[in-house]
Amino acid sequence: MNNKSIFNSRYFTYIKPITKLPIVKNYGSTIFSILIITILIFFAIKPTIETILVLQKKIADADTVLQKVTQKTNDLSQGKKNYDNLNQNIKDKIYTAIPDSINLRSISQTLEQSAKNHDASISALQIQPFIVETKITDKLGVLTEMEFTFNTEGNYSNLTALLQELKTSNRLISINSLSLSKTSNSKTLILSLSGKAFYLK
Repeated sequence: MNNKSIFNSRYFTYIKPITKLPIVKNYGSTIFSILIITILIFFAIKPTIETILVLQKKIADADTVLQKVTQKTNDLSQGKKNYDNLNQNIKDKIYTAIPDSINLRSISQTLEQSAKNHDASISALQIQPFIVETKITDKLGVLTEMEFTFNTEGNYSNLTALLQELKTSNRLISINSLSLSKTSNSKTLILSLSGKAFYLK
């Protein structure tokens, strides 16, 4: 028996009797049409559903970002309120540590006075180049660095005391690196340091 005969045999045995059922005769075309329409509708609205899900995800992400921005705004407002309530002496100390304008004199005076206080002689003081920008009124200041190099000569105990004073000085100074080397007469040391001071722009 060939394949065609097997197919015909199965058709007449299983499928043809089903097609003779009254429900299939009366509603078969309707059921088939509904099935086809359902499949077409599913594939038609699938991209729309996927787009809706993507948009919902984006909206959820945007809400999260908005909450963080709102929280940051509230924190800044509270911080400004706390700053406004500070004692004037504390405000003056903060301004001295981090002024709201470029003040080269305050840096040089701090370094020179520290060297003088500990019997150390200054051999070099260099402020690295930087861009001067006009401060915008009523705008939140941005902490900006001003780099410098500072060389001074003295004995070991005086130089370590000088470093300690710079660490606790009124003008906020951060030391990036330092080195000690002997002078030609070996009685004193040369302290070479690079650091940075800060201001708000």
